[in-house]
Amino acid sequence: MKIYSIAFLISIVVLAASIVVVYEIADYMNPPVTEDGHRYMPTGNVFITMIYSILFAVLSFFISARILRRKNRS
Repeated sequence: MKIYSIAFLISIVVLAASIVVVYEIADYMNPPVTEDGHRYMPTGNVFITMIYSILFAVLSFFISARILRRKNRS
């Protein structure tokens, strides 16, 4: 149980970091500004950020749980 709680904490940290990084990349590639300079809510960028960040968190959970299980067996 301890292995999975540590892996969960690692995935939460990865989720928080990837939200910031992926949003900044999406905002840089697709800035939320119209042609005449008006800003708008970047819902597309937020949606992309949510999807990729959740995928990164799930992937980091499985990778960290596998690494921790290997270390625990030794």
